[in-house]
Amino acid sequence: MPRPRIFGFIAVFVALILSGLFVYSLAVIGGENFRYDEVDLNTLSNFTFYALAAPIGLVTMFVIGTGFWIGWTILTIKVVAPMPEIVEKKDFSKIKALLLCLITLGLGVLFIYGIYMRNFWALAIPAAVISLVILGAVFWVGIAIITTRSTLPEEKQQS
Repeated sequence: MPRPRIFGFIAVFVALILSGLFVYSLAVIGGENFRYDEVDLNTLSNFTFYALAAPIGLVTMFVIGTGFWIGWTILTIKVVAPMPEIVEKKDFSKIKALLLCLITLGLGVLFIYGIYMRNFWALAIPAAVISLVILGAVFWVGIAIITTRSTLPEEKQQS
């Protein structure tokens, strides 16, 4: 096995293990021993709370802002009339873009309100999503490393 391919297997293995531990800790261990409704972030000092909330908030607002920007771009773009053979099709892209803008605005307001109220879930849900997306990206890169050919086939090497 070529050396770079082993790094792909390691990445896939680590991503799967960490994702499994994450889900296991929430579903199995957390469900028995941890009461989420008893978490009170008001007992934390301001410095501790914002040291935790600032990075999660920045990433969350960046993702929400990107979603809004994509929806707004689709809403405001002027397009040329489509070809005659596809004129009969209904175009729902503007409605979908408007829904994307409304949903991202709603999520942004809800997130900021949750941070203001020091709600546990306002930090826990984005942190979980960010963690799982990063682990998914590591898994995808590992699969890409594993499935990519590292050398040419033997017939092509001799020519």
